[in-house]
Amino acid sequence: MAFTTQALASVAYQVGNLAGHTLHMLDLQGAALRQVEARVSTLGQMVNMHMEKVARKEIGTLATVQRLPPGQKVIAPESLPSLTPYYRRPLNFGCLDDIGHGIKDLSTQLSRTGTLSRKSIKAPATPTSTTLGRPPRIPEPVQLPVVPDGKLSAASSASSLASAGSAEGVGGAPQPEGQAAPPAPPLPPAAAAEVFLPPPPLEELSPPPPAAELAPPLDLPPPLDLPPPPALEADELELLPPPPPGFGPDEPSWAPAAYLEKVVTLYPYTRQKDNELSFSEGTIICVTRRYSDGWCEGVSSEGSGFFPGNYVEPSC
Repeated sequence: MAFTTQALASVAYQVGNLAGHTLHMLDLQGAALRQVEARVSTLGQMVNMHMEKVARKEIGTLATVQRLPPGQKVIAPESLPSLTPYYRRPLNFGCLDDIGHGIKDLSTQLSRTGTLSRKSIKAPATPTSTTLGRPPRIPEPVQLPVVPDGKLSAASSASSLASAGSAEGVGGAPQPEGQAAPPAPPLPPAAAAEVFLPPPPLEELSPPPPAAELAPPLDLPPPLDLPPPPALEADELELLPPPPPGFGPDEPSWAPAAYLEKVVTLYPYTRQKDNELSFSEGTIICVTRRYSDGWCEGVSSEGSGFFPGNYVEPSC
């Protein structure tokens, strides 16, 4: 019995030692695994640091400052050009005549041809080019026809009748017999300048046409009578509206002695200040003064003061 107990105790002791050694071995293996894990993490950190350094270098190469070689931008000339002294030079107005497109000068053409009035006033010009030894020939004036002595009185009477008829048609009613005709106005300078030849003598006037060729007077119909106005019926007759109060033959007691005009209010107005005038629609106001800003000053049956000018209209 004692030997059995001793054998079992020795077996239990061996098993305990084996278990203790096994646990110690497991602890050592765990420590080795932790060391390996630490080394792996250290290597991972080193790899990350290396990659970050490489990336920073790449970024640095892109952001490098390009230094330009220092140099002077503005280069001063070695020698300044010599300036010529200033002096007055006359202007040449014909230096640009040959530049650009040419135009036709109309002033010389007008001076050569002239206008209609110049042609009528201007005397016949002499020829510019003549043959050697021959003087320029001046054309002779045209002779006017001669009027016989017996028909001079008839021509003068016909011309006087024609002038009287034209004066009545243009100027209106004829002058009375007792009143003398007004003197003719003087000719303007332009018209006086155009008269360059004297009138022909009375003996050279053309003879009037015979009495048979004169046109007979026209028989004008008598003027038509105007139609009478249409008769108004009793329904169409309407009484005029009575005038507003204050427009009687006598001035009201509140009207001032002197005023510009009477006006009638179109809209009611309530005063905004103490010096303004309040009124209703249809009130009569005597305007005593007008201002440039559109306001007026006047007197009404309710008092005196200022009021806007666009609220009233002149009374007829």
